Amino acid sequence: MTSGLFVDVRSALAGTVRRPAGVIVCVEGTAYPGAPGPPSMILNDGTGFWSGFSSGLVGGVCNAQDGLFDSYLVPYSAPTLPMWPGVQQAREEVVAFLQSYIPAYVAQWGEQPAVILTGYSQGSMATDQVYTEDYLSESGRLNPYLSGLYRSYQFGHVFRTPGIAWGNALIGDPQSIQVGGVECGGIGGPLDLTVAQTNRPAPDGKPTVYSCANKGDIYSACETGLNPWTKLAAEGAVADLFYKIVMQPTFADVVEVAEVIGHPIAGIIELFRVMIFFAAGPNAPHYLYFPQMVGCINDCYQLGLSLPHWV
Repeated sequence: MTSGLFVDVRSALAGTVRRPAGVIVCVEGTAYPGAPGPPSMILNDGTGFWSGFSSGLVGGVCNAQDGLFDSYLVPYSAPTLPMWPGVQQAREEVVAFLQSYIPAYVAQWGEQPAVILTGYSQGSMATDQVYTEDYLSESGRLNPYLSGLYRSYQFGHVFRTPGIAWGNALIGDPQSIQVGGVECGGIGGPLDLTVAQTNRPAPDGKPTVYSCANKGDIYSACETGLNPWTKLAAEGAVADLFYKIVMQPTFADVVEVAEVIGHPIAGIIELFRVMIFFAAGPNAPHYLYFPQMVGCINDCYQLGLSLPHWV
């Protein structure tokens, strides 16, 4: 999969041609501008060429069966503030890659490859944009290939549908996360995926979107209520203001947050720059998706085995 050259050479020596089941396209999170190199097997000491949960999924499937999938780790700027330009940059990279990869696969094998999207944190916003705007939209650039989209594994899912987290369910964790009796979804609020989008049946009949969310991770478990699209819960309103600055801040957004929080504008800006992803350190819930990553690795591996392939 990830050490594709090695697998292809091995196949050639055996007199065969490797056929991957498809491709895993992953986008990492803030301050992870792509992985440090082509991903490889994750070793017992935790080392290997991976930089976050998305590329970790690639490395884990590689552990299970190297060559089962191709992979593409998306290079993009992954900026801290604002994030929206980085999200759109990553989206364009994904679309351009798939517009090249899918027709080439079809030309060689006569049918579509299985496409797996996976994103972590800011990367989850990018893969959601690809999913909703480029795959699901009838005018989307990837809409003709929708029947080949099998999974979207989302870690620290910023646009998570309230009350749904199929990635949690893979390991027996609850899908519903509540804070003070209020149902939680992604901090994206009105941009959160709808129930229909998350539960869209993949070609194998399972849901397409596998959200992973931890209680205490405000990006994937924000107090949105069950209808963030038209009636965002009051408890989630302040978080939505913060989200505006993270995405594409205007002066009006900064002033609005400053007025609500009761701090000077300069202090609000500094809060985002210093605290938004890094202040809590490696033990913050946003960085603790290893159990769900293992569940998603297993699901992806089993999916690959069920599809036409040989390595």
